[in-house]
Order: sequence, then structure tokens, then C-alpha cells
Amino acid sequence: MITFHKILAGCKAGDRDAWRSFLAEYSPVVYQLMGVSLVWTPEKSQEFWREALRTLSTGDFERLRAFSHHSEREFLVDLRATLLELAIHQIDPSQDAKHPPGPTLDTLGAMLKGLPLVHQEIVFLALAGYSQATLEKMLRITPSVAQSAFERLGADYAPVLERVGDHCLWPAAWLEITRAARAAKNQDCTPLRPLIRILDGQGSWYDKSPVEEHRSSCLHCLELWTSLLEVACWKREAKPWPAQEVEPLLDALPLAAAQPGKRSFMARVFGGRKSEVGSRK
Repeated sequence: MITFHKILAGCKAGDRDAWRSFLAEYSPVVYQLMGVSLVWTPEKSQEFWREALRTLSTGDFERLRAFSHHSEREFLVDLRATLLELAIHQIDPSQDAKHPPGPTLDTLGAMLKGLPLVHQEIVFLALAGYSQATLEKMLRITPSVAQSAFERLGADYAPVLERVGDHCLWPAAWLEITRAARAAKNQDCTPLRPLIRILDGQGSWYDKSPVEEHRSSCLHCLELWTSLLEVACWKREAKPWPAQEVEPLLDALPLAAAQPGKRSFMARVFGGRKSEVGSRK
């Protein structure tokens, strides 16, 4: 099985087979995120993903090298943040829903104030575009918990959000909110790696309690935590793309043509054995 770390090592080396594995594994995750947050057609999503791949590969894959390589989920959180930053310049604010108007930092703060932490997560992700059914799966909560949190959205937002599927009604407004949240990091914020340990149930109550107390009043940490929940959920759900869907994306990358008789990076790593595409956390 090809591990996440081997795939990234090959990608940074410009190896075509490594990029095939990367695109097969992570394109479905990217498309799920774009489908909810950006509400684009498959054609627009493919165009944007190709542009993002060119961004990741410029300067000897400089942007790709800057992402966390410690674990797959850390990498995916970094990738998600970069995609949303790139998308800000391609979203038309006039397409945001007008009734009710898109949330602002002030209206979001008012909705979150005083809510239990799990309700904050539900409200935040509902405004980001996730349906109640998806949130039950993503957060592993009961329908009654999800419903009670949706009711906290208020008379303007709750009825509308309960009727829509998995797509954001205000992509431009929401991208600005998430950008402001990512920029609001302070010295008390929890790094991503301990959050992953907590998500995996590896932290004790003494580790978890102060982190959750801080997150209940920190938009940066709430955005970081929910982004981790998003990528973890979609990676679990994703099925690798077949070769015919991956191949058209390869020409967006500065990859050398395969040379007859020369073994690829992945072939050298695995001794020429044919490996199943996959990844380990």
C-alpha cells in the first residue's frame, strides 16, 4: 500500500506516478469541499482544481512543500485553507442569497454566544453549508441534538437552512468569515496536532477540557476544529478516482515525460512492485 508520506515525497520529486496517486486519493475530497463551500459546477470545480495544482507546483512545488507533512489530516487542513484563499478572488458576492442576508462576524458572534460547544459546531457548519443529515454523520450526533442546535439559528436562518442540502447559501460572505477566523490566531490557540489527538480520543480529560473551554470563545479555534472535522469526514467517505478521471489533470503539473527504461520514483521506492493506491493516517 502506498502511504501518504511516500506519495508526498514522490510529488515533491515531480514523479508522475506519485501525482496519479495524489490526484486519485485527494481530488474527491477537494471536490466535496468545493461542492459545499463554493457551490460550483463540476466544470468550474475542475478548472479551479487545475489552477490550484499549478499554484501548488510553482517554484519546485514550493507551496506543496510548505504544507504540514506530519499527517494526512494536517496536510488536508492546510490544503483546504489554501483552496479557500484562492477561491476568494473567484467568488461573485452578488450570487450570495439575499433573504436572509449572509452572516457577518457580528451576526455569527451573536448566534454563537452562550451556546454549548457542540451547538456552536453545528451552527458554524450549518452556515458553512452542511445539512442536518450530513452533520449528524460528521459530528456523530443524534438527530435530536442536531435539531436543537438548528433551532438556535433563529427565525431568519433556521427555516431556510433546514430546507437546503449540502451547499452554502452565502459563499462569498462565508469565505470572508473563515479568512478572518484563520487570521485571528493568538498565543492561546491550540495547534492542529493536539486537536487531532483529541479527535482520535487520545487526550485525557485534563488535555481536552482547557482546549474546549478556549474554543468556546475563539473563532479561530472553532474554524480550525470544524475544518478538521470536514476533511476527516470527507476522507472517510471518499472513493479514489479511476485513472480516466485523473489523467486529464496531470497536464496542469510541470511533470517530465516518462523516459523509456527509467524507473519512476514510486517504482524505486517499492522495488518495482505494483502497489495498490491508498494512504495511511
